[in-house]
Amino acid sequence: MQNKKTLGWIVGGVAVAVVVVYLAVTGNVKFSNPGTGGYEGKQTDKGLVAAPGSSPVATSGQVVTPEGKPVKLDVSPMSPEAPQQSAPIKETQIPKSALKITVSSQGFNPNTFTVKAGAPVALSITSGDDQTHVFKFEDPSLSAVAVGVGPRETRLIPFNAPGKGEYIFYCDVPGHKGRGEVGKMVVQ
Repeated sequence: MQNKKTLGWIVGGVAVAVVVVYLAVTGNVKFSNPGTGGYEGKQTDKGLVAAPGSSPVATSGQVVTPEGKPVKLDVSPMSPEAPQQSAPIKETQIPKSALKITVSSQGFNPNTFTVKAGAPVALSITSGDDQTHVFKFEDPSLSAVAVGVGPRETRLIPFNAPGKGEYIFYCDVPGHKGRGEVGKMVVQ
């Protein structure tokens, strides 16, 4: 009986090793995350990178700097400690698991989304018109999560969702918030 259990553990371990080797060779990895429905990206030595130029997500689920240190959400956008937004990307480069938001003079679509506290979030922002927009949160604890997009451009930013609550976001271009470019992130 003991030999059968040992054999079962060995076979199970080999199966896991085969999957890990496959993922390492292909560079395509996805891990389950109830907050975003799964986080996808290309495997690097620091973690998964959802889009070129964006911060990686370590195997622990923590968004990290290129040096592998956890990012800070309460610092200036684009500082070395902040989560980094991607270079402009095409629609086909947006991971299926990303939360996709389009902003235009009509507002954000969708204007509300829900994530799980602490979960890694890949947020893609697209300008749906011929204007520049800047996605930003009102809460200073999320000051580092800011994305600027040019006309018809898409960028992605990864970050770990903060604690439970509701967080207002808006377009930081003068006059845009006043015309209704406002939304809400709900963290459960």
